[in-house]
Amino acid sequence: MSHLLIDNSNTRTKFALCTETGKMDLRILPTAQISQSSVQRLLHDWQFEKVYLCSVVPWASVIIQQACSGRDLVVLDAGTSDAVDFSHYPGADTLGADRVANVLAAIQLQQYPLVAVDVGTATTFDVVTMGTDGPCFRGGVIAPGITAIVQGLSGSTAQLPIVENWQSAPIIGSNTQESIGSAIRVGYPAMLDAILDSIEHELGQPVHVILTGGDAAALAPLLHRSCRMAPMLTLQGLAFVAGIQI
Repeated sequence: MSHLLIDNSNTRTKFALCTETGKMDLRILPTAQISQSSVQRLLHDWQFEKVYLCSVVPWASVIIQQACSGRDLVVLDAGTSDAVDFSHYPGADTLGADRVANVLAAIQLQQYPLVAVDVGTATTFDVVTMGTDGPCFRGGVIAPGITAIVQGLSGSTAQLPIVENWQSAPIIGSNTQESIGSAIRVGYPAMLDAILDSIEHELGQPVHVILTGGDAAALAPLLHRSCRMAPMLTLQGLAFVAGIQI
């Protein structure tokens, strides 16, 4: 038996065909290109019994569900699984499905307290502690991602460009590109470190960090702490709900 896991994020949408043994076939579609026909073309030769959807893009979620009509469909939210207690978080009904998936995956991978950090279009920090009845979601932090910062800076000014190769920028830039890149290379990891330090201070104990997202590999060496890398964390959360380990 195979299941279809769909991670619909702001930039890319991942489609993973998974068997109950954990074997996975992955296909990716830019979210901007999502349409009923593009999804059906991508899935045309896949056979699956059930669909598990994690979406943070409402318009795309509607299209994906239409493209998968006739299938048994689970749309992930904070009430989908009782493996984590979300009841202490007043905003559970507004919690992004990707954050729910990340938390469900993270509790399988790390000790407590843990922070799942997803560095993508937005950067999210999700905190889980061990309560009397099991893992408890405590809340988190949402910050703009690197791409959002760079695009926002360029879009709000007349002459500043979009910078992509920020990883190689010198500290003191010799041109506009390098100057912007320096701020990202130095400032963004420092922000992550500062937020994690503040979370530890509020909890009163060290945290175990799981890092995922499109910019995770570039940022991990620049952080002042060790992190467990989990490139497929959101899909792993969906797989957990489906009863599959990937």
